[in-house]
Amino acid sequence: MQVIKYSGDKEPFYPKKIFKSIRHAGGSSRLAKETVNLVKKKIYGDISTKEILKIILKNLEKEPGVSEKYDLKRAIMNLGPTGFPFEKYFAKVLNHYGYETKVGSKIRGKMIFHEVDIVAKKNKKFMIECKYHNQAGIITRLHPAMYTYARFLALKQQKFDQPWLVTNTKCSIDARRYAKGVGLKITGWSYPEKESLQKLISKKNLYPITILKELNNRTKEILFENNIITLRDMNEINLKKARIPEKQIIVILKEVKEIIVN
Repeated sequence: MQVIKYSGDKEPFYPKKIFKSIRHAGGSSRLAKETVNLVKKKIYGDISTKEILKIILKNLEKEPGVSEKYDLKRAIMNLGPTGFPFEKYFAKVLNHYGYETKVGSKIRGKMIFHEVDIVAKKNKKFMIECKYHNQAGIITRLHPAMYTYARFLALKQQKFDQPWLVTNTKCSIDARRYAKGVGLKITGWSYPEKESLQKLISKKNLYPITILKELNNRTKEILFENNIITLRDMNEINLKKARIPEKQIIVILKEVKEIIVN
């Protein structure tokens, strides 16, 4: 049976993929099997992956925190509409892996100043370019990889050791092939396998605040303004400093605990 992806392309229906994703999100084996069987009963030819996601997320609500983690990709896309929150978010992710980071640096190149999304240091000095997308179905193609490397060359006098392209989507084969050829490090949604964006986040529970279902856009903006970007930044003291109402704090922290603990 074929399903239609967000990009409009068709692909075969893979029940094992759903099972693995649910288990990765912390769902029990029983819930994963039940959800897969439910989807099998409800799908039809050329159903959209968006419709399948609705079925899955509804059933995953049976176990606290699982539906939120399963829907992590959407949460990352909701950091926008601009890419700046994503840059700050990824810098925080790197901090938890021992990197020193600086976001939004203006650095002199050969001819002009360049705005570097993130400067990161850990054994090496990295020049990081973030390519953020806030819509599903988009692939990061060759061009961002090429201009990231071109910027690295323009800033050679600043003694960066390696350029690094980070994106919240999949990367095209051409982009990955080019990156290997020039020594460009890439972090994409599911690439590389052991150090993908998804793995870096879930390994240390570095989920963005946008994963919370009880968070409205206004509260999201207030939290961003107070540099509260990940669930790990959320505690009663920080939320009170951000002037979040006490009733809302109780609801938020309950959901945070369900996601991080489970």
